[in-house]
Amino acid sequence: MQTLNQTLESQLISNRRLLWVLVARDLRARYAGSGLGIFWSVVHPLIMLVLYIIVFSTLMRGSALRVHGVVAGYAVFLIPALIAWNWFYESLIGAAGSITGNANLIKKVVFPSAILPSINIVAGAIPFAVTMALFLVFAWFMAGFSIVSVIYLPLLILLETALIIGPAYLFASLNVMLRDTSQFLIAALQFLFWGTPIVYTPEALTVPFPWLACWFDINPFAHLAGAYRDVIIVHRTPMLGSILYIAIVAIISYHAGRTLFLRSRSHFPDEV
Repeated sequence: MQTLNQTLESQLISNRRLLWVLVARDLRARYAGSGLGIFWSVVHPLIMLVLYIIVFSTLMRGSALRVHGVVAGYAVFLIPALIAWNWFYESLIGAAGSITGNANLIKKVVFPSAILPSINIVAGAIPFAVTMALFLVFAWFMAGFSIVSVIYLPLLILLETALIIGPAYLFASLNVMLRDTSQFLIAALQFLFWGTPIVYTPEALTVPFPWLACWFDINPFAHLAGAYRDVIIVHRTPMLGSILYIAIVAIISYHAGRTLFLRSRSHFPDEV
């Protein structure tokens, strides 16, 4: 079969139009029957961002955190890492069920199954981009404009995409064989969220528990959260070590996810 002989990359490239059609279908399905329809994918991030700013600026009024010597309000500290996490979380959870949730498509002989895990990544990128763009306006108003953000944010977004795509294909494949995978992933990501300096500074834990510094060093999302804050808050280029580490983890995870997906996709129609 042609689709089984194609590599993952060639399926994505040759079926990119179908991918966008399915992304649009996914977004429309989320807001089916509503008056604004797909525009809610923009409205919801806007509402969320405004609530984050109002709530955390009010509850944490006077709470200033230091990021590499730069003082930032709690809302400015929290939001960039939280926005990035939301995209990461929603993409992986959606991708994990992308094969089992589309049995009607998988059973079609010529359907390119490789595009299914990517749908949630692309769909999640839209509210992420909207929220991040609006937040940058707020951050620049509060902390000043920096050309560093304009230059390096696209790189960080590309790195996060690379960090997502490997695990997305890995968990999508595993969930076909082990249906508890998606539930395990939800639990694991909850632990990862609180084990990543998103709502707190790394020093809040490494000072009383120095051994946690080793965990933050091997946690790729801790490096990514720090890189977003470096670019947006500190107005400096992200640390080269963090960029290289994220890239290495992304390459390894992509190879693992790609290999498992290609080896198991011939069994998808029978398993779903």
